[in-house]
Amino acid sequence: MAMILAIDDEKSILESYSMVLEDEHEVTTAESGAEGLRTLDEGKFDVILLDISMPGLSGLEVLKEIRLRDEDCSVIMVTVFKDVETVVEAMRSGADDYVTKPFKVTELRHTVDRAFKFRELERKNRSLEANLKATGHRQEIVYASQVMEEVFQDLRTSAASDASIFLQGESGTGKELAAHFVHEHSGRSDEPFVTVNCAAIPDTLLESELFGHEKGAFSGATERKEGKFELAHRGTIFLDEIGLLPMDLQAKLLRTIETRVIERVGGTKPIHLDVRWLAATNRDPATLVDEGVFREDLFFRLNVISVSLPPLRERLDDIPRLASHFLELLGGDMKKTPLTLREEVLEVFQVYTWPGNVRELRNLLERLMVLEPGPEIPVEHLPTRMLEEYSDTVGVDITEVSESRYKEAVEEFRRNLIIRAMRTAKGNQTQAARSLGLHRNTLLHHLKEMQISPEEFGL
Repeated sequence: MAMILAIDDEKSILESYSMVLEDEHEVTTAESGAEGLRTLDEGKFDVILLDISMPGLSGLEVLKEIRLRDEDCSVIMVTVFKDVETVVEAMRSGADDYVTKPFKVTELRHTVDRAFKFRELERKNRSLEANLKATGHRQEIVYASQVMEEVFQDLRTSAASDASIFLQGESGTGKELAAHFVHEHSGRSDEPFVTVNCAAIPDTLLESELFGHEKGAFSGATERKEGKFELAHRGTIFLDEIGLLPMDLQAKLLRTIETRVIERVGGTKPIHLDVRWLAATNRDPATLVDEGVFREDLFFRLNVISVSLPPLRERLDDIPRLASHFLELLGGDMKKTPLTLREEVLEVFQVYTWPGNVRELRNLLERLMVLEPGPEIPVEHLPTRMLEEYSDTVGVDITEVSESRYKEAVEEFRRNLIIRAMRTAKGNQTQAARSLGLHRNTLLHHLKEMQISPEEFGL
């Protein structure tokens, strides 16, 4: 449904517009150019029907003022005759189309629908461009572990509804990718997806970024600006690091979610929103509530569905596929043959705890792609902290062992890791597999292959 402003000095024409268009759109009318501009200052419109010939301010004068106030709305000029010169001047001044009086009902509806669709396409393109600038190139979702398959199955199921989703997980685990996944598998996939990183925007600018502002609302507000919420209309808004949102804005956000209405900074007219709410934090939201930095009522409103993304150390099966994917991707970006990972490098990767998660893995591989001449990554060129952690865990300096001793050490480490996981899970194979980032069938295969008996893990 389009918000339409019709400006004409003839009441009968305005009544005709309402009669013809109100079945599918919301129509507001103004009986003069001056009244039309005042109405425009108070609200948001998708399409404006503007009479060319009016007493007082002419249609062309009003058009120029409209373009100073709002560059985004579509303007359709209406004239009683085909005055080619006037129509050409109007198009040069920013009009999008025109119709003639007396208009045909089908022609008017078609022209308005076309103008509205064009306006919506422009809005989506602006939203996409702004989001790409804010988030950069979005990565492909890559995983192999059973635990991640279960996470994305939950996301697929949740995407079908319009319920709010709260994504939890450490930094670098892929919360934004998960939010994209939900949007792309929802009924809103053809509409905008807008990301707001609450940690990256200064507190003084956050309200304007979220809600938009009117011209003159504050020093430096030289023109009207749509906020992120408006850009996400009919689509999905993702509030990343929402735990860092100031308390006063948390209260305003809660009201927005409950009423689905916003007002721009400096504005008075309510603007209705239709958005899907997704939020994320890298800290436990319950802890944030206990600390008094996050509103409990806002948390409950957003936490209709809760999904936790596991850290990389809990899904070790994903590392080989992720590493291969990133090397291929980086090789294309750098126009360089992708490096290959030797088996001992992958073993170090699967012992390391990855405090920076998937983001740390990608950044490490990018650095190695830049510095290594190729074709392989030598294990001794890995960061010292990774080699030391491997040595402390396995009890072997991997840079000094022979190939046969290396394989023996790796097998011994794998065996001890599985025994420790089974002991911790008290023999529960499903729980042990999940902690190792393995499918249960894979764990059963390892138990049989390594001839690990229940007595070895305390049963």
